[in-house]
Amino acid sequence: KSWNGGLCCGEAARNRTDDIGFVKAVISDISSYAMIDAARIYATGFSNGAFLVYRLACEAADQIAAFGPIGATQALIAEQNCQPSRPVPLIHFHGTSDTLNPYDGLTTGSGVEFVSVPHAGAHWAQMNGCPASPSSTTSGSIVHEVYGPCQGGAAVELYTVTKGEHAWPGGQAVSAQVGEPTMEISATPLMWEFFAA
Repeated sequence: KSWNGGLCCGEAARNRTDDIGFVKAVISDISSYAMIDAARIYATGFSNGAFLVYRLACEAADQIAAFGPIGATQALIAEQNCQPSRPVPLIHFHGTSDTLNPYDGLTTGSGVEFVSVPHAGAHWAQMNGCPASPSSTTSGSIVHEVYGPCQGGAAVELYTVTKGEHAWPGGQAVSAQVGEPTMEISATPLMWEFFAA
C-alpha cells in the first residue's frame, strides 16, 4: 500500500522495505526476456510514489534515464545526502494549494523537513550544473520553469499549478477530499515529451 520513500511514508518506510532493490530487480528481470533500450528507462510517481522517484534519482541514476515526480518533494536530509552518479534529467509537477504535500514545504511532527518545490528545482539545477535562474512562461494558472542548458544533456523543468491541489494534472482525482486535477495541462504527454528528449 506504499513505497519506501525514505523518511516518508507508510508501512514500507517503517519496515525499511528495499524498494530501490525491487525496482532494480524489475529492470533486470524484464531485461532478461524482453528487448529494451537500457538508455531509455524512466521513472515517474505521484505523491508517495514521487518520494520513491526522488530516491531513485539519487540512488539509481545509473539505470534510469530521467525522472518525473508529481506532488511531493524530498526531505532536506535526503536531499543533502543525495549523490547521483551523473546529471539527472528531472521534471516535476505540483499544485500551490496541495494540502498533503505543501508546495512551500513542511516540517512534520517528528521534525523531518520537506523542501519547497522552488527549493527542489533550484537544488537539482545546481547539482546538474544548470544556470542558476530558470526561464519562465505563464499560461492561465500554469507556470512552466526550465533550467538549462545543463551538464551531460540533463534538464530540470517545473510545472507549477497555481491553486492546484494534490492531483495528477490532466488525470483523475484521488478523492473528493484531496481535490480535483487541473485540466489546463496533462502531465502524461508533457512528461513523455521530456523523457523522449
